[in-house]
Amino acid sequence: MMCVGRTRRLGQIVRFIILFFGIASIILFFYQSIRNHNYVGGNDLTSYLRASSWFFSGENPYTAKVRRYIYPLLLIVVSYPFTFLQSGYLSKSFTAACWSLLSYSAFFLTIFASLRYLNGVQAGKVGIQQNLLFVSVLILLVHPFLQDEFLNGQVNLFVLGCTAGYFFMLQRRRSVWAALFLAVATSLKIAPGLYLLFVVFGYQYRTVIYFLLFVVLFTVAIPCLINNESLAYYRYFITEVMPQITGSDFEGGFKSFSLISTVSYVWGIHWYPPLKIAAVGILALGLFVPVLFITGRTLDRANGFSKFATFAAVVSIIPLTFPMSESHHLLILTIPFLAIMVYWRQVWKTTNSFWRNRLSVWFFVSLAILHIGQGLKPTPLRLLGLIGIFIGMVMLLSKLKGSGRP
Repeated sequence: MMCVGRTRRLGQIVRFIILFFGIASIILFFYQSIRNHNYVGGNDLTSYLRASSWFFSGENPYTAKVRRYIYPLLLIVVSYPFTFLQSGYLSKSFTAACWSLLSYSAFFLTIFASLRYLNGVQAGKVGIQQNLLFVSVLILLVHPFLQDEFLNGQVNLFVLGCTAGYFFMLQRRRSVWAALFLAVATSLKIAPGLYLLFVVFGYQYRTVIYFLLFVVLFTVAIPCLINNESLAYYRYFITEVMPQITGSDFEGGFKSFSLISTVSYVWGIHWYPPLKIAAVGILALGLFVPVLFITGRTLDRANGFSKFATFAAVVSIIPLTFPMSESHHLLILTIPFLAIMVYWRQVWKTTNSFWRNRLSVWFFVSLAILHIGQGLKPTPLRLLGLIGIFIGMVMLLSKLKGSGRP
C-alpha cells in the first residue's frame, strides 16, 4: 500500500510540473513576442509590416536586404492595419499582443476541435478541465517550435489553424469552406497546397476547383486591385529572390532539415529553382503513395481516428520535403502529434503501459531524436526524427486499417 501511495504522489507531482510548465510557457511566449517586436531590428512580424507599408505605398515588398519578405502577398494585405501601430513601444506592444492572441486562438482551436472530433470532448470550461494535462503535454512536445514562433512573430499557427479547418470542413462535406481554409493557408505559405491531395480519399473533387479560384483571388486578384504592380513584384521574387533561397539550403548544412535540403548539402547541389520545385513535388507525391496504398478507398468507411491519422500522415510529408530550416516550421507537426498522443492514450487504457507497444515506443524514440536534434542542429538528427514520425504514421495507418482501433 505504501508503494502504491508513493507512486500516486509521484504521479501527482509529475502532473503538477507538466501543468505548471505548460501554463508558464504560454505566458513566457506572450511576453517574448512583445519584447522581440520592440527590438531595434524587430522580428519577422516587423518584416511583414514593413513589406505591407511598402506594398501599399507602391513599392516592391520583396526588395529588403535584411529580414526579406518571401511569402505571397495576402499576408501583407491582411496585416496592413497594424502598420499604423508602429510609432512607439506601447503601440508595437499592442500589435505584438494582438498577433500573439490571434496565434494562440488558432493553436488552441486546432487542439480542442481535434479532441472534440476524435473523442467527443465538450466545448468550453469542461473540455479544458478534462484535457488540461493532455494539452500541457502537447505544449511540452511542441515547446521549442512554439517558442521560436513567438520569438519571431511568425505566421505558422495561422497556417495550422487553417489546415485544421480544411480537414474538418471536408469531414462535413462543405467543399467551399474547405477550399477557403486551404486557400488561405496556401496563400500565407505555399507548402499547404500539398494537402489538396487529401481530397483523393473523399472524392470531393469540387474542392480543387474552389481552391484554385480562391488562391487566384487571394494571391493575384486582391493584391492587383490594391497595387497594379503586383505581378511585376511576383516576377522579381521568382527571378531574383528564389535563386538565393534555393542556394541557402547548401549553405545551411544540416540545419535545413528536409530531405531535399539534406541531399543538396551532402552532394553540393545548387538547384535551378524550377527544377527544385519539381523535385519537391515528385518527392512529396512519392511519399504520398504509401499513405494512399494503405488507406485507399476504405477511408470513407473508416472511423474518425483513422481519418484524422490519415490526414496527419499527409501533413507529416511537408517538413520532409519542402526546404525548411527554422524551428517554427515544425509547428505543423501539431496535427501528427495530436494523433500520436491520442494513440498513446488508447494504448494506455488497454495495456496500462505504452512501453509494451512497439509502435508507441517507435513514436517516443522518433520524437526524442527530433528534440535532441533541436540542440544539435549541425547534425541530421532532426531529419531522422521526421523520417521516424512519417514511418510511424504509415505503420499506424496499417495497424488501423480494417479495425480502426490501436
